[in-house]
Amino acid sequence: MKNFVLILLGFFTSFQLAAIDPVGKIAKANAAKERAQQALKNGNYEKVVEHYTYLLDSLGYESPEAELNRAHAYFQLKDTVNAFDAYRRVSDVENAKLKSRSMLQMGNLSEMQKEYESALSFFKEALKADPSNSKARYNYELLKKKMQEQEKQNQDQNQDQNQENKDQEEQDQENKDQQNKENQDSENQKQDENQEKSQEDKESEEQQQKDDAEQQDGEQNKEEKGKEQEEQKQQEQKEGEEQKDGEEQDMKPSAKQKLEEMNISEEKAQMILEALRNKESQYFQQLRKKATKKQDSGKPDW
Repeated sequence: MKNFVLILLGFFTSFQLAAIDPVGKIAKANAAKERAQQALKNGNYEKVVEHYTYLLDSLGYESPEAELNRAHAYFQLKDTVNAFDAYRRVSDVENAKLKSRSMLQMGNLSEMQKEYESALSFFKEALKADPSNSKARYNYELLKKKMQEQEKQNQDQNQDQNQENKDQEEQDQENKDQQNKENQDSENQKQDENQEKSQEDKESEEQQQKDDAEQQDGEQNKEEKGKEQEEQKQQEQKEGEEQKDGEEQDMKPSAKQKLEEMNISEEKAQMILEALRNKESQYFQQLRKKATKKQDSGKPDW
């Protein structure tokens, strides 16, 4: 703040002295220009800015060349804001050469900020002001080519990106279809397994019913067979009893009398009768064996 006040005081003091002493103002202006040019040769751009600021602002000296040099000093100091403002002030002058040079530098600053459309426009204005400005023409052609290549690269990238997106969408759709197919196959397999299980359960149930029916039939047949055997046994027992009763009935009183006459009891007679029956049975069995035996051709039948 103190320095700003001192600058203002110096400006007003110089302005008052200049109004009183115009010769002294010219001398100071020439001295400031010499010191600024010497600093520019030495590459001391801070002093260049200082001396030109004193010349242009403090002394109120009007010089597009001095303003352009101060803009160059700002540019070298990488003070792009003050540099651009200084170049812009020079671009408004009538001198075509200075206007073209300031437009060229404004284009360079814009390109440094990657503002390519603005930079291309400044280079074009520089060529309009001075068609012989070869640097402006070179920068214009170079930036234009760079922008075209960048645009083509962007188009290729966009095309590649679109192709990648398309490929990704196709891959996603393929994965989705594959997943749906796997899910469907799994569902079909599950249904087939359920059907097979249902069929197996049905066949098992039918087999169980068949086994139960066979078991029931077997038990029924066994029961019927047992019943038939029981009935047969009862029938044989009944027939035996009936035969015994018949034999007893066959013993007429005359037979009893004869047994009594022969001094033989009924029990003994019954035993004798049983023995005769056994002999008779053995006799018939021997006859059957003889009938089945092959006869010797060399022997007589008897």
